[in-house]
Amino acid sequence: MITSVKFVGLLSCLACLLTSLIFVAPSEAQTVHALLVLMDDDPSIGNSVKVDKTRIRQLLDLVQNETPCEVDTTTLLSSKDNATREEIVRWINSLSTAANDVVFIYYSGHGGMNHERQTFLATQGKYFYRTDLVKAINSARLPRLTMLITDCCSSLVRSSVQPGLQSSRSVARPAQQILSNLFLEHKGFLHLTSASEGQYAWGSPATGGWFTRGLINAMNSDPDKNRNNFLSWEEVIAKARENTEKTFKQTTFTRQQLADMKRQGITSQTPKAYMTPTPLSGFILNADKLSVVDLLFAAVIVITFGIARRSSQKLREQRAGRTRLSSHRKKVATVVGLELLIWLGLRMSPFLGVSPWLVCLGGLVALIVILSRKDKRYA
Repeated sequence: MITSVKFVGLLSCLACLLTSLIFVAPSEAQTVHALLVLMDDDPSIGNSVKVDKTRIRQLLDLVQNETPCEVDTTTLLSSKDNATREEIVRWINSLSTAANDVVFIYYSGHGGMNHERQTFLATQGKYFYRTDLVKAINSARLPRLTMLITDCCSSLVRSSVQPGLQSSRSVARPAQQILSNLFLEHKGFLHLTSASEGQYAWGSPATGGWFTRGLINAMNSDPDKNRNNFLSWEEVIAKARENTEKTFKQTTFTRQQLADMKRQGITSQTPKAYMTPTPLSGFILNADKLSVVDLLFAAVIVITFGIARRSSQKLREQRAGRTRLSSHRKKVATVVGLELLIWLGLRMSPFLGVSPWLVCLGGLVALIVILSRKDKRYA
């Protein structure tokens, strides 16, 4: 006949297993703080930038509608004379983020590189060097995930974007799971730009920047090559790079453009990732699921005390010795204490960055050890 201690232990094991079934993969970001810096009235690339603006806003609208996130968007436009370095820094310094928020910064416009191979964004009034922008971002109180995406040239300052190229238009609609993977299940800093040092970033008035279109299309195509049902930023970047380089190869350039690129040694447009975020380690419980876990473990602990009290009464009725009664109570107390530790570990796992799977696994191992020791002693 199964003993009360073993029954309580098995009940605790069942609680851990049930908890593992209600885990959710994405952590819930409270807010996506988005900044769009767009040189929309530039005579050479303004129309292309406007297409980019539409695509990025569509992406953010999907994040708003398809994920638990709230999106707070600020747009700086050269046509409004506020696409300046000062306004960008002011926005960064005014950020008030929670630990699980997301910061999303997107720039579409001119860019370049000096002879020391330092790249910059051509904001209104003065250049904004990429290294200075990253320093400004890092000086702020950053949340779980920060994204800096720029669609601009990285060529020498004497060069500029050549507009007028045409290619097919494809507006992507990322799926809910893809957005969840990319916005909710990564941490760190994404720093991505449309062209490597020394290269142009191409675009057209009809289809926008090649890179922005290639990036959105990469999300839409779901390039999960390892088929692990998780889309990482590294997989998206690889596909966006492939899309951009393919468009470059398929484009018929003018003789002047070809001669200019040959003189500078430009043979492609290759997006570059200065930094990439990492997937969150393990799975994190959201608030709703934690409430279910609270109720589950509360029920288990109440049942544990009920069984322990009843079994203690039976032992007293059987006039069991004090040693046996004391040993029984200690074992029940050990199991209850372990239940409380498992519950506390699950409660704290989102803040400590520990996977709840590891908490449940550790609890199960400890319970099995307790039960096996008991079986050996009383066999």
